[in-house]
Formats: sequence, structure tokens, C-alpha cells
Amino acid sequence: MKRLFLFLLPVIFFLTSCGSATPAPTAVVTDPAPSAATTPTSELAPPPTAIIAPTLPSLPTATPDTRLPPERWQEWPVVPAATGRAIEIYRQGLAMGSNPHAFSKVGDCQNVKAAFMGFFDIPERYNLGPDYQYLQETIDNFAGYFDTDGQAVKGGFNAATVLSPLWANPDVCLAGENPLECELRVTKPSIVFISFEVWWEGRTAEEYEKYMRQIIETVIAHGAVPILATKADNVEGDHSLNLTTARLAHEYDLPLWNFWLAVQPLPNHGMDPVRNDGFHISTEAWNVRSFTGLQALDSIWRGVRDATAVASASPTPTPAPSAASGLLPTPSAGPSLMASSNRLVFGMAVRQGSGYEPQGVYLFDFETETSAPLLGPGWDFQAASPDGKTLLVNQGSLLYRTDGLALTLLTDQFYSYGQTGALYLPDGGLLLLVRQGGGAALARAAADGSGLTVLTGPGEAPIELYPSTDGVHIFWESGVCSGYGLCERQGAWLTDLQTGQSRSLTGISRPLVAPDGAALAYEYVPEENKSNLAFATSEAVPTRAFPLFGDILADYAWQPGGGWLAVHMAVRSDYSGRVTDGVNFLVDAQTFATRQLPSVLLLNPSLVWSPDGLSLAWLGTDWLENRYVIRLFSVEVESGQAANLTSRLGIGEARYLFVTNSAWLATP
Repeated sequence: MKRLFLFLLPVIFFLTSCGSATPAPTAVVTDPAPSAATTPTSELAPPPTAIIAPTLPSLPTATPDTRLPPERWQEWPVVPAATGRAIEIYRQGLAMGSNPHAFSKVGDCQNVKAAFMGFFDIPERYNLGPDYQYLQETIDNFAGYFDTDGQAVKGGFNAATVLSPLWANPDVCLAGENPLECELRVTKPSIVFISFEVWWEGRTAEEYEKYMRQIIETVIAHGAVPILATKADNVEGDHSLNLTTARLAHEYDLPLWNFWLAVQPLPNHGMDPVRNDGFHISTEAWNVRSFTGLQALDSIWRGVRDATAVASASPTPTPAPSAASGLLPTPSAGPSLMASSNRLVFGMAVRQGSGYEPQGVYLFDFETETSAPLLGPGWDFQAASPDGKTLLVNQGSLLYRTDGLALTLLTDQFYSYGQTGALYLPDGGLLLLVRQGGGAALARAAADGSGLTVLTGPGEAPIELYPSTDGVHIFWESGVCSGYGLCERQGAWLTDLQTGQSRSLTGISRPLVAPDGAALAYEYVPEENKSNLAFATSEAVPTRAFPLFGDILADYAWQPGGGWLAVHMAVRSDYSGRVTDGVNFLVDAQTFATRQLPSVLLLNPSLVWSPDGLSLAWLGTDWLENRYVIRLFSVEVESGQAANLTSRLGIGEARYLFVTNSAWLATP
């Protein structure tokens, strides 16, 4: 057989938690027909049930099937060819806006950039031999995506975890978005490698198939071509996972990169002879993995690209599903805000397709421990008046004031894309975002909406208000929004309400000014994918960083009067990216005294103070058995005791839902 060579200049493959780091010397890959995969060690508990992928239309008839049956997968070629279905998906994806120069990886630590193809973005670290110069075109086409770890690849990921929002990076992913959906939205790849090696005792091939179907169908629904992969090991003992992968590739008419076959000619069939655990692959197998992965990418890209270029007419693509945009009719009057002296009001939204939909405004009565809808789907809550007697609610661009019994229209030009677009000032007046040209402007108005005065100038582009003001300063976020909750943030601004002057802030994110104006809390980023707490003056002059235990500054809120700052820090695994806990603190911004409150895991947490400052409410999302629920805790600040009221609140459903804005109403 002709000897084929690929020279990879010094590369170090580190296998984070898949095993100890193993230096890879300059590699010579021979006969790269067969290639291998490995399985990282994982001691993580099985993840919660995953989100169900969108329902897809029935698949079209595949091209004439000349492949061997799945049961003979060990004879399938290492490098696959583009299938008829792959060509259709690629064409559809281009019509949907996929990037023909981008590919993604979905998988565990064997797919991170340091282990899989990352060096192809670093010219000095590889050298293609004369037989492989044709691969340079593919490297150039996908430049920038080899040495990148996307949102769907990380140590500890498996076929279930990439479908769970609990494992999503909150700094990049939208509320309720799982790592796979996040990666597909951010990167818009045209081709996606799907490769999972993790298996543990008790995990069956049937479970693996269930999750893999969801992954495959989600990728296809986003217009990307899946490339499935076999693995080198056989820790399950019967090759059932590779057989399942082959069956899925055959059923969906998708390319299969047969990495198992690629490593069969290697010593010990590519398995690491040092650890000799039947699980980890050798250094030589790592090199074969990257090389044959590149060959697979090259084959599929050329196949789908060339078929698309020569097609006389592309098939009419099925448009991507979109969330409903029509406004719902005004509901009948809900419960009165005066029904109790101890009430929590909050808005909710659900994830629908690739966007979000307001799901209504709810009241929870702490005295009776009962909840009731105030306004139904299509409505969202913005803010409560200082006396707790009226609320600002909106239905799209229609902003209303309500006491729970009647609705008074304030404006039909409300800018409703951000999380908070309207606030009450301490004197009862209003601050709100209004439509202006193709964007929005910050405006001030009387409580009835009259006397509207625009405060910001052209091009300043406010999209969201930060929900605190001392009556002198208001902080807001600039950016661009493409829909409700779908906004690209571009930086915080400060507007002086006395002079009307605005200025952008540098190094200060998510600013919240204390009600007494004595301090400003904000978020700073000490390192990538982490955030923590810092303080500044009300004029946004930084005073000190105040890092707390945890990885992500998830939410914070000032006590009425400006004493304590309540803080919720999410604890996130550096290895897997999963949010594993939530730690609650009280911080005194004057003395920097700190108290720790009970910990509770919440996604998209919302911290709410009682008007007297003696109690806190914690709201947030969690997964419970077979649905997402809104969790609610009531906390006594003095004693630190927390009461779990989740079952009394009784809100949950299969779609991801979360709290938008919330307030604890003052005693009438």
C-alpha cells in the first residue's frame, strides 16, 4: 500500500480530565485510511432530561443507497462522501443564513481545540505533505473555526448534557438555551461534527439513541449538515454505541466518519498502552483523529458545495420556524392589587422556537400562599409604583398603567424588546423607552404618560433600563435588538436626570445605583467566562472590586433605603460549564460587611426585596422531574431562614420559562 504522510509540527494535546496530559511529538500519520476516537473518563451524574428538539418535516427520499447495512459498520469507509440528504440540508441552510465558512463541533473533551484539529488554524504547527496539499483549500475556507471551542463542546459533555440549559454558558447563551442551540445560533455553522465518547455503567444504547436523535434533528432544523462519528474504544463491550451511530447515519442518510476503522492498523488498535484501560487512545491515534477529521470535513464540504454550485435550481427551502408575533386581545380584569398587604408581582416569558414570548403577569400572596394570573399570555410586567398601588405592564408596543382592575394606555410607542423598558421615579413620574426612527430613545413623562420629554440623542441606541434609580441618575444599556429578548448589548450609559446629559461608561457593566445614591454596584469580568461584584460612586467612578465566592454574578438588588445589597453568585464548573449551585450573600456597601444566606440553585435568578427591607424573595428557573418550574423562596433577612414556596406557587411547563421583572408590592 502506498505510504501517505502528514507532518504535524510540535503539538501538545492535553486531555483535560480525560486523562493526564500527554505530549505529542512531531507526528507521522501513515495509511490514514483508518482513524480512531477515545473516551474521556467521566464521574458526573446523568444530566436531567433534555429539551425535546423541534419536530421536523418528514425526510425526503434519500439517494440510491449503495452503502453497506449498519450491521456492517466496521467495513464502512473512514472518510464519508456527501449524501443526498446532506446536500439538501446544506442548500436549505444557506437559504436560512448559515455560514458556508463555519463548522462546529458537538461533543466532549476529545473535541476541544487542543485535542481535535485546533492546530490547523496555526500554520507553523502543521505541514501538509505533497499528497495532501488539496486539504489546504478546506483549511482556508474554515479558517478561524479549528482553534475554537464553541458552546457545544466541553469536557464532561455527553449526548444528554448538550440538550440541557443547565450546562449552557450564561455569558453567551440566551435564557433557556441549551449548549447545542446556543452554538447553532452563535456560529451558524454549515457543517457540524457530532462525536461523543463518554459511556458509563448503566447508560444504554437506547438512551444514547434517544438523545442523539434530538441532537441530529436540532442540527438539521438549523440548516447544518451533521457528520456523525464512531469511536475507537469498546468500553460498553458490544460496540453497541458505534452500531447505534451507524444506524442513525443510515436512517437519516447522513455522513459517518468511521474513526474506529481509522485506528485499527495502529498498535493496540489506537488504544493507549500505558494506561491500558481500554478507554483512552494513544498519542498516534490523536494525530490520526485530527487528520481523518479534516479529511471528512474536506470530503463533505466539497461534496455539498459542488452539488449546490452545479444545481440548475435549488429546492425551495422550508423557512425556519419563528415565534408568533401577533398581540393577543386585552384580557378581562384580573385580581385587585389591594387584595393583600404582602404580594409579589412578576412577569414571565417562555422560550418558543428561536425566540421568546411574554407569558403573562402573576401575583403571589404571601399571606394565603396562593398565586393568580393578573394578565395572560402576550403581556409582560415592567415596574411597580413606589406605593405599590399601580403597575406598568405592556402588550408589545402598548404600555399601560393598571391597578389590577382597569388598564390605562400611556403610549403606543413603547420599545419592548429589552427586559426592562419602563420605571417609576421616586416622585411617581416615569422613565421609559419609546420608539424613535428604527431604534429607541430614553424619555421622561408624568405618571399618566403626559409631558413626554426625550432625554437621549440620535445614535445613542438605548435598549434596556437598569432597574434602579436614586431620582438623579439612570443607567441604561445600548445595543441592537432583533426581537423580544434578542438583543446585542454594546455598553452601559449614564444619564443625569437633572441636566439631561448622557455619557457612555467604560469597564462598568449592569450598573445598579443604590436608592439613596450612596453607591453603585456593577459587574466586572476578572477572566473569561467569569464575572464578579464591584462598587463605584453614583457618578460611576470605580471605588473597589469586591469578589465573592462563585463564578458568575447572576443577579443583585439593593435593599430599600440602600443598606444591604443582595447578591446571587452562580457556581459553575470550569470543566463542564454546568451551573452546579447558587450562593447568596448580603453585602454592606459602606462597611463591606458580608453575610452568607442559604444556597439555592436557580437559573435566571431574580432577587426581590420587601418594601420594609426585612425580607427577600428569590425567584428562578429549575428542572423538576418532567418540566421547568419557577422556584420561589421567602427569606427572613435577620435570621437568614428561607422558606421554599415553589409548590405553593405552582408554575411550570415543558418549555423553558423564566421570570422577566419582579417587585414586592408595598403595604397599602
